[in-house]
Amino acid sequence: MDFMLIELVLWGGLLFFFWALKDGLGNVESDIESLGFLPGNKQRMQSRQELGVVRPERVSEPIGSYRDCPIYRYAVIQGRTYQFDRICPLESEMRLEPGEHYIAPGLVYQECRKQTDAI
Repeated sequence: MDFMLIELVLWGGLLFFFWALKDGLGNVESDIESLGFLPGNKQRMQSRQELGVVRPERVSEPIGSYRDCPIYRYAVIQGRTYQFDRICPLESEMRLEPGEHYIAPGLVYQECRKQTDAI
């Protein structure tokens, strides 16, 4: 009978320990998410939406593909010509310089400086 009581007390303590651990880890996870350390978190996605994913008016010269989407050498965005510069994966930090636009699924285009670069 004493072993049964000891075992019940130990099981109760173990359940309380797991409950306290789960509650504490949930708070740590929310703190980490609020700081933005997790890849692909909502805060990063909102910043991408704030930067604005643009859709080109015209594209020309396919040069490859990325994530099953074609990469074009040139794109016309808001009447200006842009040239493909680099790929910016969804998981990475995205930093756009002035004169650059982000096109889904992760393509960065830079404005053409020379008139000879135009389409």
